[in-house]
Amino acid sequence: MTASENPTAPTSAELVVEGATLDGRVVDVVVREGRIAALGPGAGTDIAAMERIVARGGLLTPAFTEPHSHPDKALSRRLIAPLGLPARLTDRPALMQRQRDLKATFTRDEVAGRAGDFLRLAAAQGIATVAGQADIDSVTGLTSFEGVMDAREKHLDLLDLRVTAFPQEGLVQDPGAYDLVAAALASGAHRVGGWPNNERSYEDQISHLDQVFALAERFGVGIDINIDYFTDPTERLLEPLAERTLAHGMQGLVNANHVGALETYPDDDARRVIAKVAEARIAVTVCPTNLSGSYPYRGVSRAAELLAAGVTVAIGTGNLQDNWEPFGNLDPLDLARLAWHAFPLSDEDDKGIETAWRLITEHAARAVGVPHDELRTGGPADFVVLAATTKTDALRNEPGPRWSVRGGRVVASRVGTMWTAPAPEPVRSS
Repeated sequence: MTASENPTAPTSAELVVEGATLDGRVVDVVVREGRIAALGPGAGTDIAAMERIVARGGLLTPAFTEPHSHPDKALSRRLIAPLGLPARLTDRPALMQRQRDLKATFTRDEVAGRAGDFLRLAAAQGIATVAGQADIDSVTGLTSFEGVMDAREKHLDLLDLRVTAFPQEGLVQDPGAYDLVAAALASGAHRVGGWPNNERSYEDQISHLDQVFALAERFGVGIDINIDYFTDPTERLLEPLAERTLAHGMQGLVNANHVGALETYPDDDARRVIAKVAEARIAVTVCPTNLSGSYPYRGVSRAAELLAAGVTVAIGTGNLQDNWEPFGNLDPLDLARLAWHAFPLSDEDDKGIETAWRLITEHAARAVGVPHDELRTGGPADFVVLAATTKTDALRNEPGPRWSVRGGRVVASRVGTMWTAPAPEPVRSS
């Protein structure tokens, strides 16, 4: 029934999405006061809207989530040459030193500016929630964290940035970092991070893990930790992480990033550890771009096996145009397509396509610890409208327009035209 057929129905709205595809059917979306007032075929007919999106059959999807990123470092690669730092490095210690030299020059305002650019790009790609790690250590102090928090506050209308206090340089070999991380958590950081493999000895690595859990319990926050970062068979901290998660009763509150070393485990060891990860309800966030030419190779973990065991697996950007990664555009669909090839995901009955989609929506939200709401009448008006009419076409790097709606408003969009190749004119005989 249209509004004209029901005189008591409201005839105006803040936003109407006309002719979008949801679950295989074409629907309209009517938005009032930040919520979905009506959702269904023809629901927007005769509704006067302050803003209208003509979707032309484009997909309607819940907003995307970015579960692993570094907003404080993002877009900083352009600073390397002016600082006189080497343009190309291939060994890990040299890369780490270049990062220290780079972030020693960061200021709060400069970080806030780059992080703001990063957040606006994320919103334009349809991302509504970002998990971002901010370095906190004796090199940058709280500068990077404070800059990221400034950018967060300035862009709250676009998206939600969940900030992790991340002790990049360690907690044992950088002893001042513990108090700095505690200060960041007291100032509003959402989770505590860590990179225990970066410590000098196994005993120090375990101490690092224990300090992360102590901070989590002290401040009542979850854990967002980089662990077993490289495809290095000596990196074996995922199992202790799972054991501590169970011992501290933090099931479902821990996200483990990268986990590349799991690729190198003997199969029996991998099955045992994966079972513990599943029991501890640890989410694993993998970065498909770790397949790139980085040194050392970081891998994509055993994502397919983790998924089969019931583990929440998400995919994230990681680094973006910085010391570690020269490329990236924050498009979750690019990552999903890479994951489909890299993991690999099955294409039987489109199961792989659906799984790829969950990696950037439902699973990613779970890894960050935020709700994932399916689109429904009465629900929040947070969604994305794509140009592609199917998920498969969207994952083919759909170049058309994209609209990001948050709280019932179009907060960001991409402009583009769908690529087509017209069929050649038939050859006519004379």
